[in-house]
Amino acid sequence: MRIGVIGGGIAGLTAAALAQRNGHDVTVYEASREWGGCAGKFERGDYLFPAGATLGIGFEPGGIHDRVLRHLEEAVPFRPLQEVMQIHLFDRTVIYYQDRGRFLAELEAKFPTEAHLIRAFMKEMWRDFETLRPLFERLPALPFRSLQDVLVALQGLRPNTLTIAPKLYRPLQKTLARHQLSGTMFERLIDGVLLDSLQTGSKDASHLLAAVALSIYHEGAFYVEGGLYQLAHALERALRHDGGTALLGRHITSVERVSDGWLLTDRRGRLDIVDTVVSAIPLEATSRLLTGNDAESFMRQYRRHLSRSQWGTFSLYITLPEHVCVNRPLFQQVYTQHLPSGHAFLSMSAGGDVLRTEKPERTVTVSTHLDLSEWIDWKQRAVYEKLESEWTERLVEAVHIGFPDWTGDAGLVLPGGPGAWVKYTKRPHGAVGGYAQTPGQALFHAASYRTDVPNLFVCGDTVFPGAGTVGAMTSGLHVARALGVTL
Repeated sequence: MRIGVIGGGIAGLTAAALAQRNGHDVTVYEASREWGGCAGKFERGDYLFPAGATLGIGFEPGGIHDRVLRHLEEAVPFRPLQEVMQIHLFDRTVIYYQDRGRFLAELEAKFPTEAHLIRAFMKEMWRDFETLRPLFERLPALPFRSLQDVLVALQGLRPNTLTIAPKLYRPLQKTLARHQLSGTMFERLIDGVLLDSLQTGSKDASHLLAAVALSIYHEGAFYVEGGLYQLAHALERALRHDGGTALLGRHITSVERVSDGWLLTDRRGRLDIVDTVVSAIPLEATSRLLTGNDAESFMRQYRRHLSRSQWGTFSLYITLPEHVCVNRPLFQQVYTQHLPSGHAFLSMSAGGDVLRTEKPERTVTVSTHLDLSEWIDWKQRAVYEKLESEWTERLVEAVHIGFPDWTGDAGLVLPGGPGAWVKYTKRPHGAVGGYAQTPGQALFHAASYRTDVPNLFVCGDTVFPGAGTVGAMTSGLHVARALGVTL
């Protein structure tokens, strides 16, 4: 079968590499000049920066990245982290240990007045994750759209799975309230962790998905040499090794059903015919490619999803001298009142990571969530430059918190607002991360990878299970299974 995959991010490359290994004839069309999408990279002079995603999970034995890479006989260079990150929460710093016991002891030490409440809360979250684990390991696709989807899920069900059924549509806020933790500083900490993984805080987050988010780092956390773009490159290598085609700079602008398959047209008018299309770009972008009855069918199916809002992100890419980075953690979360989301995430290159730079410096990526409505007029140069300057100052403050010995000297400072995401990754309006994982939008209310349009599949962060390289790869795997892959 001839398969055209639109989008060379983690989701698209996963579906492509697995389908090619299974004997299909696959071509990937990536609009930009880099692989990886939101987990890609860019270079400036002697420096390399991860564009977005930085902290690695899913590389532990049995993790989704481990399973796919072993199946494809590929590997990426990574190192496990015993200390996942440091969280600077105003008047205290919390170390997020990979080991559950050490992390729980850290929480109890940093929140002594709520220690017994926090212990009970975390125990419940971890217990629910353990109940979910057999299902989690099967990686079922929701909502069910085929018998195959149902059978995969059934293989992960255990007698005790029903015990968590009443929590299926429970927001985490109810669980926090039951443990008398609402309105505490601990809840603020949870908000930041969940926002980075579920695109929403504790008030609206799904309890069950929060249980996964608050357990996943304890399965394994990793620093990937160079950055998570290595994962995309490994998938692209596997695709080409098996005879697939990977094309950069091919921006597909229309997808039209014709008598002998699908006609793909790029912005230069070049045409290709394929039997099946996998759209690994956001649902909104996919809807713009289709025409006629296919467009109407797609819009009907995903109408609720397309009406949902998404976050944007503002990033700062900066280089710091080596001496201010020594003994600082590779990953930090900094809380500050000057950011609407409440916090920023800092990711620093490891010492000796010559893929990022060979100079006695470190490259640091700083990012925070933003409300895209504030940037509605970003195409006006004066408006954009003003917003860019204001947000740069806010993130510079976060860098000072994360690197207290820093005097403000930096070899390079590059801001990246929504316009950059539109330009380089073609994300509509600069939205990233997919939809908020709330009870009304997640799990059985999420977007399926199976569309109502024949021989058209979708995957990526706007499709179940959502954001991050783990979510993106999982959605790509769901498409690959529908194409006959067994993994």
